[in-house]
Formats: sequence, structure tokens, C-alpha cells
Amino acid sequence: MKKILISLFLMLFFTSGCSSSNVSDNSIKQSDIKGYWLQVEKDWSGDVTDLTNNKNSYLEITDNRLFFYSYYWDTETYGVSDKYYKLEKDKIYYDYYELKGNDWKENMDEAFGGILNVSIKDGKLILTEYNNDKNKDDGYETNTYKKIDVKDWPIEE
Repeated sequence: MKKILISLFLMLFFTSGCSSSNVSDNSIKQSDIKGYWLQVEKDWSGDVTDLTNNKNSYLEITDNRLFFYSYYWDTETYGVSDKYYKLEKDKIYYDYYELKGNDWKENMDEAFGGILNVSIKDGKLILTEYNNDKNKDDGYETNTYKKIDVKDWPIEE
């Protein structure tokens, strides 16, 4: 009886230990993405532009909003495009309209909403949007951002 109990215990221990250690969690935490970001690269379906020395595109991420800032040379001001968002695992669901209620995914506006795939590599925020929401075969846009300190934020509020 003692051998059976020990065998069951060991079997449960190894089964639960192995299954939990192999689980991969690709979740991005909101605290990882909140803050001020400078765009350093743009990849439009393989056409890559290095923006490291071009301090004209910024991103501010708050609790529920994305603010994309672009510098306009003709007016010497920054324009802003803001969107509401929800973060789930490694995806940002965004829309110009507030995402609320239990059915917010079903109510996202097709013309103004979308999905950004999020990753963080070498301390940089990488946002990829696929033309068909699934893969790069039909086109994509990847924007890479470097986190900056609020003291380096050029936008006057």
C-alpha cells in the first residue's frame, strides 16, 4: 500500500511539475508598455526605414489610450491621433471609440479599429499590424519604439 501511495504521489508530482514548467506565457503587462516612446524604426512589408535620428514620431500609452504624435514641418507642431485600447496577452485591440462592455470585441468599428501584435525585444516596444490580422503574407506594418523619459518628451500639453 505504501509503494502505491508513493508511486501515485511521484506520478502526480512529475505530471504537474512538467506540465506547468513547459507552459509559455507570451503575456505583455500594461506596466511594460505604459509611458513615453520614440519611434526608431518603421517596417512596411519589408521596406525598413531607420528613424533613430529622426525625432518626429512619438507614442504615449496611458491606462486606456494610445496617442500617436507626428511632427508637421509646415506648421512646426505635433498632430495627434488617439485611440482607445485594451491589452490582452500580446495583443492591443484599438478603436477610435471607447471599448466598453462585455462585447467590446464584437462592437469594434471595422473602419477605425484593429489589432496590434505587441512584443518587447531588447527594451524596445514592437507593434505589428497585419493587413489581414493574421500573418505577413498579405502585408504588414511594424513600428519599433524606444522608451524615453518624461523629461525628454517634446510635446507640450
